Amino acid sequence: MTAAVVLTPVSAPVADHVLVVALDGALDYTNAERLRQDVEAALGEEHRELVLDLSGMDFCDSTGIRILLSVRKLMQERDGAVTMASLNARLARIFKLTGLTSAFTLAASLAEAVAAVGARSTPR
Repeated sequence: MTAAVVLTPVSAPVADHVLVVALDGALDYTNAERLRQDVEAALGEEHRELVLDLSGMDFCDSTGIRILLSVRKLMQERDGAVTMASLNARLARIFKLTGLTSAFTLAASLAEAVAAVGARSTPR
């Protein structure tokens, strides 16, 4: 049995309209809906950009992928985006095979993701 995915806020030098969180564990059918609820609860009205640090996430199944896409849609409705940082080799392969590399902005590290978000967005 894999560990359930846990969402943890991350302190990072970002603007108020950016939320940075880390996902740790495995994202699968047993906990994907809970993760969606946790993300929605963490997002404030001011958040238009979401950075997900995936360095601690070791697995994602098709239900998890669906939830990540629903989070992407939510951020797009806010005229924002989701940036994902630090995918391990297994997740990078899943993202490549499923075409998610074109659905999300991917960054090699959290610092790179934060810099990318800062460069492309300004608060409204």
